Amino acid sequence: MEIGKILERIGIDDEPSSINPTFENLKKLQESYILNVPYENLDFIFKKEFSVNILKIYEKIVCNNRGGICYESNTLFVYLLKYLGYDAKMIFAKVEDTSYIGANYPHLALLVTIDNKDYLVDVANGRNVRVPLALDEDTIVESEDIQYQIQACANGEYALMYNYKSKGWQVRYQFSTKKKSVKDFSCVFEDKKNYEQFSSYAPLLVTKALKDGRITLTNDMITYKENSDKRVWGISLENRAEVLRDYFNIQL
Repeated sequence: MEIGKILERIGIDDEPSSINPTFENLKKLQESYILNVPYENLDFIFKKEFSVNILKIYEKIVCNNRGGICYESNTLFVYLLKYLGYDAKMIFAKVEDTSYIGANYPHLALLVTIDNKDYLVDVANGRNVRVPLALDEDTIVESEDIQYQIQACANGEYALMYNYKSKGWQVRYQFSTKKKSVKDFSCVFEDKKNYEQFSSYAPLLVTKALKDGRITLTNDMITYKENSDKRVWGISLENRAEVLRDYFNIQL
């Protein structure tokens, strides 16, 4: 695997040796990843098994210009961060909204420590916070009309909170700071019954952030929103491949 090719895939042309493990560079890396690599679950739809093998993830996202689900994108991103000298680790999160994929499907996120301060980092959760969030601060950030904030929980864990258009704070997902590895979630894919259950349940979702908006493809609809411009139109199964090519640069 070539680190330079990973950086190129996420739209960064800096030499790896010039990227110091600072907070500002972490913000740049996270935003660049989100703007260039979509969250997409096409392999669910095609009944093709996902892999937690970093070489296969690299081939899919970097070599084949695909996107990925949280297990893939965050695994690739933590590999990149560690190579660049960041103190980064995988953590598990429990997503509060289970309408997309079900209650027992754990979300993989990242925790990055800089100058003894822990930051939640996530490049693969669809419409989500785009910058690192410190666990011990009350910082509120906003993207796509949604405010985000970290809140400490009574059980020693943390919650990523969101407030959509000032409708009130809700839990996006709850997480602990305990370090995880690919072995901890390989059972999601290796258990055939478990995998088939989730792959059958999940609707098609391909979504990529824009600088000031988002473009999203579902089973029969595409939504494009940028600044105050929002358009929604239907698509057919026959032209789905064309939409993936033209709007997400994905060629299957």
